[in-house]
Amino acid sequence: MTAILHAMLGKGLGGLEQVFLDYQPILEAYAAAQGGAATGVVRAGGKVAVQQAGRVPPLITMPAYTDWDPLTLGAARRIVRAAAPDLILSHGQRPARLLARVAPPGAVLAVCVHKPAFDVDKTSPHFGRTHYVCVGRHLAELAVARGVPAERVHVVANAVKPPSVQAAPFRDRSRPPRIVAAGRLHPKKGFDVLVAALALLRDQGQAFDCEIAGEGDERPRLEGLIAQHGLQDRVRLVGWRGDVPAFLATGDVFAFPSHQEGFPLVLLEAMAVGLPAVSSAIPGPVEMIADGVDGALVPPGDPAALARALAGLVATPETAATLGLAARAKVLADYGPASLERRLGAVLDRMLGRA
Repeated sequence: MTAILHAMLGKGLGGLEQVFLDYQPILEAYAAAQGGAATGVVRAGGKVAVQQAGRVPPLITMPAYTDWDPLTLGAARRIVRAAAPDLILSHGQRPARLLARVAPPGAVLAVCVHKPAFDVDKTSPHFGRTHYVCVGRHLAELAVARGVPAERVHVVANAVKPPSVQAAPFRDRSRPPRIVAAGRLHPKKGFDVLVAALALLRDQGQAFDCEIAGEGDERPRLEGLIAQHGLQDRVRLVGWRGDVPAFLATGDVFAFPSHQEGFPLVLLEAMAVGLPAVSSAIPGPVEMIADGVDGALVPPGDPAALARALAGLVATPETAATLGLAARAKVLADYGPASLERRLGAVLDRMLGRA
């Protein structure tokens, strides 16, 4: 009999939250096959709790004020007591630290690592029993470099569901080429680099329009840059889109100018709908894209290189469409729900000593 406690205390509905939601049914099926159950825990009042309010089985909610306040710790103790977990798998540092403090002595602890900024506290009494489940190989290499024994480091690449839509890049020649991008409007996403690259394209006489989906604190600055470059008639910040694949499928090219990533879901989604993608050559995306085979890679923070790559795809629409089809085939073959279930199941077996 296996009991799993699966925790994520994020407030929003970003990549970390989506990976938690992707894992939960897999963990439920795995635990049920062992005669047990997997309890999902989310932040009370968070967007996941609201979105999943009618879920069966339900997700448990708890406060997440700090790692040490009596209300949060008390809720964590009650949840752990009720679940009696053999494995506690946390997404993010806060639930990992919090639940480690109240974990049963024999429970296996695991942290899902989504980005390069993560803690490895080798002085903690829990260090010797904590596993690191990394969404990309580069994160696993970081964990080992930071002192985690290799046998407690695992890679489970992110995955996306096969989309119900498919892009048709450059098929509609009655309008200018459409460049799309999506993500949180945050400095690390590099949308300022994209705006600068689009200004270069405009100056070179290239016709295009561009839509960037997402919200965040960077919106006022990006609006200022778009106005500064005189791109208001070509570049639009369109806010969050409920159906991201449908939005992406309206484009001809996907631009991903990020400075730092784990294993980005939105890039997988763009590839899955068949869009040719131009991405920063940074850890994460370089594991996903083979340059010139199923996408294009450019140095991060380089507007001129990004502009050249975008112009190259616009100038060779047949080649661009071929890249998009290859990207779609790769994601459907290697990064779908069945692949995620297989990889996560194998890691669960290893962590629980069943390999």
